[in-house]
Amino acid sequence: MTATLHGAFQRFDLVQDPGRPEALKSAICVQTTRWCLEHFGGTLRAIILTGSLARDEATFVEEGNGWSLLGDVEFVLIFDEGAALPPVPGIDLLREKIEEGLLQQNIRGHVSLSAVYPAFLRRLRPHIFAYELRTCGQVVWGDRQILSLIPIFSPSDIPLEDAWRLLCNRMVEHLEVTEELAGTPATLSWHVYYRTVKLYLDMATSYLVFVGAYEPTYRGRAEKLYLLADSATPGDALPFPLADFAEWVIACTQAKLLGPRSSPLLPFEVREKDKVALPLDGGGEGWGWPGKGPGMAFWEEAVAYARSLWRWELARLTGEKGQQADSVLMKSWMQRQPFQHRLRGWLYVLRRRGWHRSWRDWPRWGRRGWQASPRYLVYAAATELFFRLPRLLVSCGETRHPDFDCETLRRLLPVARTADRWDERPAVWRLASDIVWNYHEFVESTRA
Repeated sequence: MTATLHGAFQRFDLVQDPGRPEALKSAICVQTTRWCLEHFGGTLRAIILTGSLARDEATFVEEGNGWSLLGDVEFVLIFDEGAALPPVPGIDLLREKIEEGLLQQNIRGHVSLSAVYPAFLRRLRPHIFAYELRTCGQVVWGDRQILSLIPIFSPSDIPLEDAWRLLCNRMVEHLEVTEELAGTPATLSWHVYYRTVKLYLDMATSYLVFVGAYEPTYRGRAEKLYLLADSATPGDALPFPLADFAEWVIACTQAKLLGPRSSPLLPFEVREKDKVALPLDGGGEGWGWPGKGPGMAFWEEAVAYARSLWRWELARLTGEKGQQADSVLMKSWMQRQPFQHRLRGWLYVLRRRGWHRSWRDWPRWGRRGWQASPRYLVYAAATELFFRLPRLLVSCGETRHPDFDCETLRRLLPVARTADRWDERPAVWRLASDIVWNYHEFVESTRA
């Protein structure tokens, strides 16, 4: 065990005043329950809180006279069998009313509402979301036994592909804020910083699933990773030095649980093994702690870890050996995808776009359907761009990059949107925007 890792874990026992987060959580649950009952009271069976707020691991940041919740508040609304599920516009309108009500209480946050029948819970198969929902979900109103409808399974039953998907999802979400990295800022913006913290946390989640050591909470994962790093030997087949990675994960877990204003990144100043100062190279203004705030090196190291883990996981999934190129690993994995899975994904795209409105895209979708599902194609474009970003940022002011073909990647996407001739952003930023749009439109809300 390295001395720095031991010191990091000792500092991990810091405790934040529990009163404030609990009061904020209560206010959010009360506001959501009130509005949901007012709209659907006669047909609702239960309201379930899930996600980090249910696990008491949400991050609240004090801003002026109020508080902002980083990330989403996730509720699952269980309707009686036979009742009509509310349409998406109705759910969106209700969500906006809940958020407006929270703003009146000086709480800012995004609320996510999913409307389902009890059969949804009965049909859940082993994956990370289902396990966390059954283990950590909280019924804030209604049938207290509703979560028992979820089939019982162990962490070892979670498919490895689910963990790889989680890693890919976090990298796609990073592309939403890539323009904030333009000019390689001395200090990361809040949006980039928070997504980098979440990337580290879910890299740990993904890795632990692959090694059969998954835990449903951030703290549990940090503790398990600490133990694995402590027992690692030089002969272990690892994607990267586990002790170094565990340092970052423990520090990011502190930042997530305690809030970045309470837990500066990183909680130790120098790695003893190489005496290299940790990359806190930006100015600290606006970060809530004296001195330095996280800079570009913090983000760049996260990208490097993500690529190493992504490659290691794909090698495990495909059985490929040697130093294959990223594109070769991805192609090998796409070729192993069952055709019925590809078909299900493209049928979802067809429904979303409309049968009649999308007829011009049918030939291209047919060709892409033999190649991979929409999800895998979005992942292929997203990861290729994400892994190249640190180098592309050096020339981010250029409209074209001679050694990076944005158009080839754009053609992988289910919908290759026509560029606005008035859009003067560099091609890289336009590509990132298109990838994110396709992800939200065709991937985020489906398992296909």
